This record gives sequence, C-alpha cells and structure tokens, in this order.
Amino acid sequence: MSIRIGIVGYGNLGRGVEVGTKYNPDTELVGIFTRRDPNTVTPVFEDTRVYSADELDSFKEKIDVLIICGGSATDLPVTTPRLARDFNVVDSFDTHAKINEHFDKVNLSAKETNHIALISAGWDPGLFSLARI
Repeated sequence: MSIRIGIVGYGNLGRGVEVGTKYNPDTELVGIFTRRDPNTVTPVFEDTRVYSADELDSFKEKIDVLIICGGSATDLPVTTPRLARDFNVVDSFDTHAKINEHFDKVNLSAKETNHIALISAGWDPGLFSLARI
C-alpha cells in the first residue's frame, strides 16, 4: 500500500518532493497543485500530473498527505491552516518568532476534522532532507 501524496506549490521544494516520491516505492504522487496555470508548470517527470489548486477539494479521498511547499512569510500561515481542515499536511514553516502562533492556528484547524499536521518539518534544509528520505 502506497502513501498517496499531493504537492501544493512547485518551486525547489516541490521539485524535490516530486523526485523523492518517484524513487520511493511506498509513495505515489497524485499530483502537483498550483495557483499558476497548470499548463505553464513543467514537472521533472512527464507522467506527473499538474492541477489547479482550485481542484484540491475533489481530491479529499484520493490523497493521504499534502506536502505544502510554499514560503513561510506569506504562503504557509494561510495555506497550512486552511488545508489542515481537509487533509493531513506537512509544511516547513521556519519563521521562528511566529512558530507558536502558526502551531496554534494549524492545530486548531486539524483538530476540528481529526487530521494530522506536521509543521516546521526540520526547518531549513529539513524539507529537502525529508524529500530525499
């Protein structure tokens, strides 16, 4: 049984997660979810599917965990709590002065619907290491 993974955001971290899932037989990449036009995103592997972030709601039963690959300054404080209501999530939030605030928001959202949220995974360069595992 594979862990079904979705990637939210596709920069350096997202590419690393894509590669990591390809080489780990116990993971299956469901797709990349982006705010950009999906037709403008070129994944590393030709068979990787790219979807609009607006389509995430239709994947609730098809994804075991979302790896959120956004920035700590503006993306993760909004994206992680919102997505933790509907998915198990992992992020790499690394604004140390705001970690308790981020934890509280994400924890509240995840608890509402009995999801798991792993935040600040390793801090820099932790998510890169996590992706390589």
